Amino acid sequence: MFVSIANSPGLTYPDSRDGFSPSERFPEYRFDHVASRPNPVYPLVRQVLAQAGLDAENFGAPAWNPLGRFVAPGSRVFVLCNFVYHRRRQESDSDFAAKCIHGSVLRALCDYLLLAVGPGGTVHFGNSPLQSCDWNRVLSETGAASVVEFYARRGAPVAARDLRLFVSERNVLGRVTAEGTRDGSEIEVALGPESLLRPVAWRGTQRARFRISDYRPERIASFHSGDRHRYVINREVLDSSVVVSLSKLKTHEKVGMTCGLKGFVGMVGHKDCLAHHRFGNPSAGGDEYPERQAFLRPFSVFQDWVQGRARDASFQGPLQVLDRNLRRALYRLGADMGGAWWGNDTCWRMALDLARIAHFADASGTMCEVPQRRHLSLIDGIVGGEGQGPLSASPVNAGTLVFSDEVAWADRAACKLMGFSPEAIPLVRGAFQPMHFPVAGAKEPVLVRNGQPGRIDDLEPVLGRPFRPPRGWRGRVTGR
Repeated sequence: MFVSIANSPGLTYPDSRDGFSPSERFPEYRFDHVASRPNPVYPLVRQVLAQAGLDAENFGAPAWNPLGRFVAPGSRVFVLCNFVYHRRRQESDSDFAAKCIHGSVLRALCDYLLLAVGPGGTVHFGNSPLQSCDWNRVLSETGAASVVEFYARRGAPVAARDLRLFVSERNVLGRVTAEGTRDGSEIEVALGPESLLRPVAWRGTQRARFRISDYRPERIASFHSGDRHRYVINREVLDSSVVVSLSKLKTHEKVGMTCGLKGFVGMVGHKDCLAHHRFGNPSAGGDEYPERQAFLRPFSVFQDWVQGRARDASFQGPLQVLDRNLRRALYRLGADMGGAWWGNDTCWRMALDLARIAHFADASGTMCEVPQRRHLSLIDGIVGGEGQGPLSASPVNAGTLVFSDEVAWADRAACKLMGFSPEAIPLVRGAFQPMHFPVAGAKEPVLVRNGQPGRIDDLEPVLGRPFRPPRGWRGRVTGR
């Protein structure tokens, strides 16, 4: 195992006018197009692969194939991207860059994946963003649409995939104006009592009430209740022989930080199979908000009632608007709602459930004893996100890429680069407990940073100071 980190202070993303082609012709580059404007991202991706010693004997020659160690010719590769939501009205370009991965990183990664899969393989990319995300907009705004266009003109087997099987549209007030269900490429994976949610699914003889904001409570209960725990995964991911997590280096209100492990949430087809929190405060058996904010219970009850009503019920539209704007107002007043705090003991468990599924579920959804596909991780931290991530992160120019052949170790390194303690982030801490995620192992991987060897736990914050954590995690994540 290895973790490779490349830093280039002051690095900026190129624009999409040249399809994110390299601005110099590297020996292994196979296409006819070279950018007329500087593209500093492409050589940084190349560096983060090269310094890991991948196919070292061919580096500098046309035969260099750094990902060939992991990706066999003819493979079906899926790049699981962080496309969380399209650009909102109040967001600047830099704010948006802190939220979603950038097309320049995707393009360079796909070029090297194409070298590995050869003419008989495919490279698809995408994820399952929020239900009301405009897919075409997020492709355009991240630059991913330019990547698709570049490859389409050259007949390369690269395509974008929206993995959602249910989508909706909302107006600016928050009212649902349209909904649609897509026919299905869905695979159901039943973890049952083996789910990491099982230890928090009961309070005595009472079943926990799992929730995800803006979804019907009874639908969530049909997936997660007591010893029953099921997930709906898009077939596109489970049919792949290699999955590459292309995530963003940023904070997350519900799990502290989000990189490769949390990114597995993007492979679900129906988001109402995701348990984000449990109804109520801890004394009521929940982790929706802290004990001191018990005054939020009436608002939570109201949200449950609104979400549980039929879509065509009387006054349902105005009630949706009222519910959404009440929550917005409370959030702005400092309330830690929807599991957005350090005491959330649900969301990280759900994310690790999905990480286990991605590794151990076969194409039919059956959990196996041995991994069923290869996983790689590339973290885009050229512009990272701090503060109220994942949707409202503030941009930080971190100039960093992290690449690894093991997702959990990449996340641990990212945690240190953000100035957070891995032991203070349950998602990262849990990934190193064999009973939770029997992949990472105890042996520390080889680390190289800008060509120099080191140890992951000795990494210093890439900004020279910790990332600013989400409001509900302040005072809980920094330190060794």
